[in-house]
Amino acid sequence: MQHGLCSLGDHVKDPTTGKRTTQEERHRDIMEYFLAAEPMGFNAVVAGEHHFSDFIMSAPHIFLAWLAGQTKNLRLATGITLLPNHDPVFLAEDFATLDVVSGGRAEIWVGKGVEPYNYDHFGQDFETESHPRQQEGLELLKKLWTEENINWEGKFRPPLKGVTLEPRPVQNPHPPMYVACGSALSAEVPAKLGINIVITGLSVDLTALPAMIDRYLEVWEKSGHKHEPHITFLAHVHVAETTQEARDHLKKYQFDFQRWVFSKRMGMKPEDVELPARITELDSPNCAIASGSVQEVTDKVGRLMEMSRCDRFIYQGDYGAQPWNRVMSSLEMYAAKILPEFK
Repeated sequence: MQHGLCSLGDHVKDPTTGKRTTQEERHRDIMEYFLAAEPMGFNAVVAGEHHFSDFIMSAPHIFLAWLAGQTKNLRLATGITLLPNHDPVFLAEDFATLDVVSGGRAEIWVGKGVEPYNYDHFGQDFETESHPRQQEGLELLKKLWTEENINWEGKFRPPLKGVTLEPRPVQNPHPPMYVACGSALSAEVPAKLGINIVITGLSVDLTALPAMIDRYLEVWEKSGHKHEPHITFLAHVHVAETTQEARDHLKKYQFDFQRWVFSKRMGMKPEDVELPARITELDSPNCAIASGSVQEVTDKVGRLMEMSRCDRFIYQGDYGAQPWNRVMSSLEMYAAKILPEFK
């Protein structure tokens, strides 16, 4: 089982004080968080991408290129690259370069994002274009990384005539690709294309997760791929000395953060958002958040791994303007007392 560490780079006010760090301070904290990953025993880091937002990581591949020079074995992934908003040719070049400078450690995770209104800023329509743009982009990325003297024509970018991408990626046949999925239907396209998937716990009803994984693996098998599928599962995690300490902390920071996130998705005020039970019912077996004491989090993470049939679990503990000492103390407890249980 592989383990990773994620930050999406949200930059919001502390709900208990109304104060917010500077953007420079926030970036320094994220750098500290990512640099802790390798010595703590994590295998990967995941950097988010958003635009025109208080999620201030807009160019994750630059973060990862910096991190490549500070680490030796850490996998370097984007979570997620907003593929429909990008020219796949530039992405193919960026990630091939990242793969070269990191010695073959780059990964690209793609998706359509959670802020549909941002498509307007790129001259795109979310409802009609996000899905076909993503599918065309996935197919072109694979082609650029694995073929030479390419002749290609699609719907959303100019045709290519006799081109060969340079530099070539180090990994064979190409850097691993993952598609963010939240339903059985969304898992069908990557399964047909022979692409791995990543599932974010907060975006999925856990009761529907087994059927989703079944569908992905069924379509994969029917498609006749010769390589094995890989599933990554990402969850919000908070570890404390006691259950009550963790719950009290989450009610202050996690719930406020999620109201802000849902308000961006739904176009409403945060105070008007009614959060789903999979977030608020922290004691429920169907809650997507792993929180509590060391034993509780160990049990919950084990259950999430079993339900998702993942071969990599991603810890996301940096969110919602938590006091930085709490972010790091949770991470340290997880790395020291929980991570060894799953290796």
